[in-house]
Amino acid sequence: MKLAAVYIRVSTDDQAEYSPDSQLRELKAWAAGHGYIISPEYIFTDVGASGRKAKKRSEFMRMITAAKSKPKPFDAILVWKFSRFARNQEESIVYKSLLRKECGIDVISITEETQDNIFGSLIERIIEWMDEFYSIRLGEEVTTKMTLAAERGVVQTVAPFGYSKKPDEPMVIVPDEAQWVKYIFDRFASGGTMLRIAKDLNDNGVRTHRGNLFENRTIEYILNNPTYKGYVRWTPSGNTVGKRIYDSPDTITSKGDFEPIISEELFEAAQIRYQEQRRRNKRGAKPEEQRKHWLSGLLYCSNCGAALTYAAAHNGFQCYKYSKGTCKVSHYVSARKLEAAVLSAVEQVTVTESFVKDITRMQPVNNVIDYSPQLSRLETMLERAKRAYTEGIDTLEEYSANKKRIVAEIEEIKLKETEQQVAVDLAPVEEVRQTFDGVVALLKSDCSKEEKHRAIAGIVEKIIYKKADDSIDIFFYL
Repeated sequence: MKLAAVYIRVSTDDQAEYSPDSQLRELKAWAAGHGYIISPEYIFTDVGASGRKAKKRSEFMRMITAAKSKPKPFDAILVWKFSRFARNQEESIVYKSLLRKECGIDVISITEETQDNIFGSLIERIIEWMDEFYSIRLGEEVTTKMTLAAERGVVQTVAPFGYSKKPDEPMVIVPDEAQWVKYIFDRFASGGTMLRIAKDLNDNGVRTHRGNLFENRTIEYILNNPTYKGYVRWTPSGNTVGKRIYDSPDTITSKGDFEPIISEELFEAAQIRYQEQRRRNKRGAKPEEQRKHWLSGLLYCSNCGAALTYAAAHNGFQCYKYSKGTCKVSHYVSARKLEAAVLSAVEQVTVTESFVKDITRMQPVNNVIDYSPQLSRLETMLERAKRAYTEGIDTLEEYSANKKRIVAEIEEIKLKETEQQVAVDLAPVEEVRQTFDGVVALLKSDCSKEEKHRAIAGIVEKIIYKKADDSIDIFFYL
């Protein structure tokens, strides 16, 4: 009698006849009729696992590790079908070769008999290629169906904070959570920081769906989630999963089949402020509450271009890279000297029409919405709907309904685009002069460093400190 291990894999999409119990029952019956003994300790089962990548199947990898033991613990590995072992032809060949050549262990499919010769090996490869083709084709069909569902506004993900969802039913609003979603958008659009908002929620005992505290990034995700204004967002390629990518060209955004928590106007107001912050602050910049000095984040080294960081112990700034040994020129300067120099420079600015033109020339108009990406996306959706009908995925009725809905959205967007008034005129000179006077007055006051930073960052893009002649270059903008 020969010893055999059993490998069973069941994906989440498998039917009842593929269940672990069904496979094991047939495997045991086959083993009994072919002179094999199956030990309970060598029954390996992966449930809910795809066959495309071996490293994602813990029991499969445990079986391979056991097979490498000396002496070999079993003579063969029994599988219901070769597709249960692997649906990736490359990995299938690698692991079967390893098992046969290094371990002397065969992989046997009990439902796909092959001969022990070169023709048998060829038949086995053909079966595996067919299984892999089926897997790839199935994946494409699933992606196509999910794409069409997303374009119809069907939610295919876990309900975010503020909503709950039952299987095969639209999302519904959770009132206790929805009030905090509204608070987040209202507070941020009114000038609140993400860190402060997160602290407010935590202080009030509010928790995420996973029971965690709110963080900066949690608030950022909520502010960028169009679900709250009644839209579905889904990326077929999946390349935004786990990443903070909110504007991927592959992403589909469609009106959802659920009730929004906030208005589109409030969402756009929060987006305008969020984009403005992104433009002014480099990625990874510290929140306002953690900023050590009101000039932090604006000062840069003239030698290497790195930021000057503030040290409270010396009440001064130094080049970050110099302190790490990678910049050769020290740029230490006392905070008091810089404060006086910046204040003096802002005070001495003469606001003229030419000055206003120079500092606003390359700046985008913040309150203008570019509708071209939305129109392009809707045109793509229209083409996909047509393709789904011609390929027999959707019926004529479904295609007609989808086309009517998408065309209506296109007309609505074009109407918004027509009605939008683009302000292209320069800001009045007197208004800019008052802005600069206000910044000077605020810098001279005893207000907080956060308020001073917001004021100076509203008119200054960056400040270059030149150690050689102990001077600064200020780059203004509006």
